[in-house]
Amino acid sequence: MNNTNEPSPGDFHRDNPPEDKGSLGAGIGLAWGIAVVGTSVCMTIATSLVTRFSESVIVLWLLPYVFIIAFAIWSYRKGKTRTGLGLMLGLLSMVAVALLLVAACFGMMSNFHGD
Repeated sequence: MNNTNEPSPGDFHRDNPPEDKGSLGAGIGLAWGIAVVGTSVCMTIATSLVTRFSESVIVLWLLPYVFIIAFAIWSYRKGKTRTGLGLMLGLLSMVAVALLLVAACFGMMSNFHGD
C-alpha cells in the first residue's frame, strides 16, 4: 500500500498534457503552399503594375520566400518548433528542386550538338 502523498503515474499525465510543438508535415506543406500561391499572386500584381522589368519585380518575386522565413521565426517564438522546422525544410526542399532543375537543363544542353 502506498500511503504517501506522491501522485500515481496516471495522475501525472492528466495534470501535465503534452506540449503541442506543431507538425513537421504541416510546416512543409504550408511552405510549399505559400510559395506556389504567393509567387503567382505577386507575379500577377507585378505584371499588372510594372510595365517593364525593374527592381520592384525582384522584390515582389522574393516576397513569398521572405514571408516563409518570417513565419518560421514566428512559429519558433510561439513554441511551435516542429512547424518552424517544417517551414525551413520546405524552403530547403524548394532550393533543392531548383538546383535539380538547373542541373537537368545543363545536362540536356550539354548533349545538344546543333546538327
